[in-house]
Amino acid sequence: MSDESHQLTVIELGDQPAAWRAAGFDVDTRGRLRLGSTEVVLTGRGGDPAWSIDGVDEPIDGLPVTVRDAAHGFGAPAATSPHPNGISRIDHVVVSTGDSDRTVAAFADAGLSPRRTREVTDGPHPMRQTFCWAGDVIVEIVGPLEPVGDAAGAAATFFGLALVADDLDATAAQLGDLLGPPRDAVQPGRRIAGLRHREIGISLPVAVMTPHR
Repeated sequence: MSDESHQLTVIELGDQPAAWRAAGFDVDTRGRLRLGSTEVVLTGRGGDPAWSIDGVDEPIDGLPVTVRDAAHGFGAPAATSPHPNGISRIDHVVVSTGDSDRTVAAFADAGLSPRRTREVTDGPHPMRQTFCWAGDVIVEIVGPLEPVGDAAGAAATFFGLALVADDLDATAAQLGDLLGPPRDAVQPGRRIAGLRHREIGISLPVAVMTPHR
């Protein structure tokens, strides 16, 4: 299932292109790469991540929107996937919030309606996970069951990316120590491994998963 009218088309990060090349991605000379239907733009300037979603012109609960024009490096296609590391697309983007109800409502107002909600109460930090579609990419909104303290009033932030490798074992072999050992994911029948992103200068946590069954 997907929401084709609101495709996630661009994620802009302040990372250096060399950091993503070190993780086995094919980054073009303008600092861009493609993961499925989404372009990742690496500006090398630092700063907060931003994104572009078809049909969404304003920030969603404070999540910045990037401008898509020639001055920002758009025009010719970015380097395509699958990449030398075997990673082909984005599974989901994780958004963190201190007020789950507020952020989910903001996504719904922007046309990205929640499709499923899951509450985790058996750990030290109870949380709510809400899922919606941005085209063929899942947005996972993670926050507390109830707003608490100063974090409740803060804007939502980008927390991490989960990417798909068609053959996770081959990707793990190619990346070596840069990728943690694959383990069972929360989703039945899937496995996941964490990229040691800080070691190479990637700003967001990155997980790599097996495809959906």
